[in-house]
Amino acid sequence: MVDASPVFMPTSAKQLLRDDDSLLRQVFFNVLRHHHPNTANKVDVIYALSQAWCKSKDDADFELLEKYLYNLKPEECILVASSFSHMLNLHNLTEEVANTQTERAGRMGELTLPTRSTNMSLIKLTSNSNVKPETVYETLCNQTVALVFTAHPTQAFRQSLLKKYARVRGYLDEMHNKRMSPYEKIELLEAIRAQVQAAWRTDEIRRQKPTPQDEMRHGLSYFQQTIMDMVPIFYRRVDTALANIGQPRMPLTHRLFEFGSWMGGDRDGNPNVTAGTTRDVVVLARCGFMLYAVLVFNGFRFLC
Repeated sequence: MVDASPVFMPTSAKQLLRDDDSLLRQVFFNVLRHHHPNTANKVDVIYALSQAWCKSKDDADFELLEKYLYNLKPEECILVASSFSHMLNLHNLTEEVANTQTERAGRMGELTLPTRSTNMSLIKLTSNSNVKPETVYETLCNQTVALVFTAHPTQAFRQSLLKKYARVRGYLDEMHNKRMSPYEKIELLEAIRAQVQAAWRTDEIRRQKPTPQDEMRHGLSYFQQTIMDMVPIFYRRVDTALANIGQPRMPLTHRLFEFGSWMGGDRDGNPNVTAGTTRDVVVLARCGFMLYAVLVFNGFRFLC
């Protein structure tokens, strides 16, 4: 497999990428052999033929691969294509984990990244560009970034499959960032195997066209799973960066970000988007945010 890691990725992260990729590929092949042993053998042969051609670039090796694929039956082609699709998705997870480790190393000062962190950006503005710290603070207090979500009905993956991949990515992060006993490592590897098997047994694509309400539920999942947790962390990092240049925290009344959505309200000729549709998605959004607020308040209740 071609190493698609960024050029600035340190050697340790590249090795981490290879190790994680090998681990997930081995786990997937074990799952595949358990459910479809004949397909697993064919995928193994195709993988070996592909590696041989990538290394040699010889037309003869490519013809062997082409001939083997041509002789597959239609039902075999579906399973083989699905197998490689899952392997590529799992490889993408390992790249995300390796990039996360690289970003963490950059924040720890262990290497220099081509993109600047929030803290280094403010320091460079005040030290290299001679911008007054007060000007930086005033500018931040007078600007708001508006992010508008739009629907993507062409997203083929189902939410159930994306959630399983996200759990695998979380387990890999935990494996690299947490000190674990041998028993905990065994349990974590078993959890990874369970999610990979669940992903393989999950239908990959939607069988019906999503409604505007479905698109809104899909969009809300990004708020509930990522944005709601990450925005407060970013706010705290901005406050820390401001403190490092001698400035106070951001005012609690100021919003660095505000969010909007076209889902269920974009009436550019879509006959399925009506006034009733817009009302439905607004109610869905309000219910989703109220549910998240209740969960947060319940957490505060037990702190007393």
